[in-house]
Amino acid sequence: MKKHLVLLNGNTNLAMTDAMAHRTRQFMGSAVNVSTMTATESVAYIGSERDCATAAAAVLGMAEHCLQRSSTSPDAILLACFGEPGMAAVREFSPVPVVGMLEASLLTAIQLGQRFSIITLGKRWPRMIEDVLNRLGVGRYCIGIDAMVIDDLLLPEQRAQARERLQKVVDAQCERLAPDAIIIGGAALTGLREEVSYPSSVKLLDSLDAALAQASALISLPR
Repeated sequence: MKKHLVLLNGNTNLAMTDAMAHRTRQFMGSAVNVSTMTATESVAYIGSERDCATAAAAVLGMAEHCLQRSSTSPDAILLACFGEPGMAAVREFSPVPVVGMLEASLLTAIQLGQRFSIITLGKRWPRMIEDVLNRLGVGRYCIGIDAMVIDDLLLPEQRAQARERLQKVVDAQCERLAPDAIIIGGAALTGLREEVSYPSSVKLLDSLDAALAQASALISLPR
């Protein structure tokens, strides 16, 4: 019997959900059924603590709904937002693993090297990420966080412009920080890892890919 993974997008951006679903089906292959839910009462893109709180309520509602449907109950839940809104609350009542993009990225980056840096979206995100680093006790491994400016872009539609800006930040971090790994954090940047160049000494990590790898491993564990 096929396993079932459900992606919960706490943003209201349907195009973003579709892009992540496409990537997820490529990653998981035919062995896993993938379904998605997109918030209807939230924000288009999470850029602050207030936005996170708004999205968390939507994520909780979606998680409760998908877990109550016994015929299509998931084997794992992936919170398809880098900010992981409502993750602790969903884990509190979920009988299946709940994976977040930020947490999975941080743990994967540590396994890939001694030091990592992060590229994220929005000026408030670095401080919000620092809170998660401290909570997980991995702050000493992070040597830098840079926020890309995308406020004038419609994502994921304006992919080319986002790729150009991402390339500049990747180049700057490689030169300034020389990290072992760089996390590309954010649902809006899904898939861009393969479209930018970087030194062979650096491991470039897509936050969705990190979450999918962890979800795949957790689904395979006996329950």
